[in-house]
Amino acid sequence: MEGSGKYTYNENDSEYIVKIKGRKPWWLLLLLLLLPLLLLLPFEKDVVFKTVNKTSGDAIPQINVKFQYVKHTFISFSPFGFFGADTIKYENESDERGEALFTKVKYTLFQSLFYGGEPTEAMAFGGCLVGDTINPAFSPLNSTFAEKIELSYKGYDLDFKVIDADDNEPIPDATVKAVISGPENRNDNQNSDPGGYAMFESTPLCSDITVVAQKEGYEPDTITGGVESLLKGEFGRTLRLKPGKGAVTFTVKDLVSRQTIPGAKATLITTNGTISLTTNTNGVGKGFFDSINVNKTIKIQVEKIYYYDTISAEYTVMKYEKLSDDERTLYMRPKTENLVFRDVDAVSNKPIAGVQNVIFINGKKTATEYSNNQGCFNVAGLKPEDKISVVASKGGYIKNEDKIKNARTSTLDNQEKRDIPLFAIQEMHSKPRKNCGVHFSGTLLSDTEIKGHISKIYQPDKYGEYVGDGMYPSNQAAFPNAVQYTFDAIAVDKGTHLTIYSQPNFKGKVLLDVTGPALINNVKWKDESRIKDVNEKTFTPEFEANFPKSCRRWSSENMNQWDYGSVKITCGE
Repeated sequence: MEGSGKYTYNENDSEYIVKIKGRKPWWLLLLLLLLPLLLLLPFEKDVVFKTVNKTSGDAIPQINVKFQYVKHTFISFSPFGFFGADTIKYENESDERGEALFTKVKYTLFQSLFYGGEPTEAMAFGGCLVGDTINPAFSPLNSTFAEKIELSYKGYDLDFKVIDADDNEPIPDATVKAVISGPENRNDNQNSDPGGYAMFESTPLCSDITVVAQKEGYEPDTITGGVESLLKGEFGRTLRLKPGKGAVTFTVKDLVSRQTIPGAKATLITTNGTISLTTNTNGVGKGFFDSINVNKTIKIQVEKIYYYDTISAEYTVMKYEKLSDDERTLYMRPKTENLVFRDVDAVSNKPIAGVQNVIFINGKKTATEYSNNQGCFNVAGLKPEDKISVVASKGGYIKNEDKIKNARTSTLDNQEKRDIPLFAIQEMHSKPRKNCGVHFSGTLLSDTEIKGHISKIYQPDKYGEYVGDGMYPSNQAAFPNAVQYTFDAIAVDKGTHLTIYSQPNFKGKVLLDVTGPALINNVKWKDESRIKDVNEKTFTPEFEANFPKSCRRWSSENMNQWDYGSVKITCGE
């Protein structure tokens, strides 16, 4: 039956096996053999990209467009292999419609079937413009629908620094305004940060920019230029604001007395330490600093000996100038102190107990203190500028009211200056003898007497004393009558040497150094009619012999000032 096409059935057959043999399709085998070759079939397409403005959507011509994809092949012949992959790159420029055409982009059936969805890469750029990279799938790319590449202008973050033109310090919180003109026009306002910087983001490259910085208390500054040139260096983006200038005036006073303090040292300090100036207050306690940046934050520190230092609050100079006079007054708290004074014997320098000391502070009587066994007494609560006077007295001693007289506390800086010497009242001089004595008088001296005006030489009275040789540490003790009635005349015996010192105990300036005979009357009375001829007239014989005209003269200075010195009198053999 095989091959006959007939089928016969027999009941005795236990099973039936039927085989049908027919003709096989030859073309199917051929298809299987040709399939690899079909995958190698080449194809071409045109690819178009259109460059447009991202903001407006308008076409942009003359833009460089780059396009690339991976070409996949089933069989690669150079070098030989299966499943080849090569990156293919194209570059073209968009035309007046903004279209960049890439013709005859090659691919195979193998790529279309298996890699058609693989992304490609396209980007556009030119001049000041730059576009995003797009990645469309390979299969949809054709010349019918152009793929859009959106471009925008290259933007840069452009920072400007605002500084003080005087000290180059950054200025925070300055208002910085930018006017940007070019492909995109816009205005922008920023405030400078603590470092003085103001940032303008995404500034278009092909633009001009005008930047103005200003702040109260400063003159504004402007920078104008192309963005590209300004990107080359920070120096070209530095705005220098010239500060206004102001004066810082102040007064320094004593916190307790409210009196002004001359000669206080004042230091002007800025909070960032860039300025440190000093000055001294004048005679009425005023001081000033001139030409100071009105925007600086300042404080004033004041110091002076015997006062505690003080410092002002912080202000900008601009704000300080608006303060009232009272707000610009700095008060210093005085350092008070206790001073120990001592009463001593003028000759032996030993302490004297029980001396009455009447104390005057700034001309006002404040207390009476008595010296203790060490001769000391205390004056408390003295301020540096206080003026103190002490009148020291005790029976048997000459009163001393000149050692501490209107003395400033600040000058009494050691114990010697605070010692008060007292001279004992006693017979301090020897009796005069022939050609060994000096007549001291509180009136003028001549050969005749005019009561109350002229005393007679050699005749002591209530206006003066006739003193013999000796060392006299105190004029007040040696010839107290003459001192009491304002010392006005001296008659020195022949051969007697007299030296007068300006201070007690033979100290100070030598006021007179003379050997007799000498008759010296106070120049203060030179023109007094009753005595003006005392040096020219002829004395009575006894006095003319002892004090001829040649030894008479007027003093070189007012003898009233000689009361408080000391004298030495020596006689020849």
